[in-house]
Amino acid sequence: MALSDDIATLRRADLFSGFTAEQLRLIAFTIARRTLGEGELLFAEDEPSEGAYLLERGHLALEAAGRSAGIAGPGSLLAEAALVSPVPHRLSARASEPSELIAIRREQFLRLIEEYPDIGEEMENRLRQSFADMVGALNAVKTRLADF
Repeated sequence: MALSDDIATLRRADLFSGFTAEQLRLIAFTIARRTLGEGELLFAEDEPSEGAYLLERGHLALEAAGRSAGIAGPGSLLAEAALVSPVPHRLSARASEPSELIAIRREQFLRLIEEYPDIGEEMENRLRQSFADMVGALNAVKTRLADF
C-alpha cells in the first residue's frame, strides 16, 4: 500500500486526526501491516502490549473476563495507551471476519517521539483529552445508574 494511503488511514483515527501531514508521514514510516483470518486472535486479555492497532478492514470481537465487550470496526484504534506505556491488554481481540490492521509498535513510536518532540506533545494532548472524555462518559453512566 502507498505511503499516502497509510497517512490517510492514520488521519481517520481520532487520536491522530489533528496531526500535521508531516507528523503522520513520520508515523506511517514506523507501521507494520497485519492480516488476520476469521477467528484469529490479535491479542489476549492481560497479555503484555507491544503497541496499538488501527483496524482498516473487517471486525474484531472484543472480550473481557470471558464476556463480550463489543465489536471494533474499521477506524477503531485499539490499545492506544500501549503506544507510550507497557500496559497489559484489558481485553482480548479476535477477528470475527478476515481483517486488516496497521500495527504501531511502542518501541518505534517512542524513538520517533524522542527525535520529534512535537509529535510527543500532540500525542500527550490527545491522550489527555481521550482520558477526560472517558471519565466524563463514566460519570454520566454513574449518574444514570444512581437514579435507579
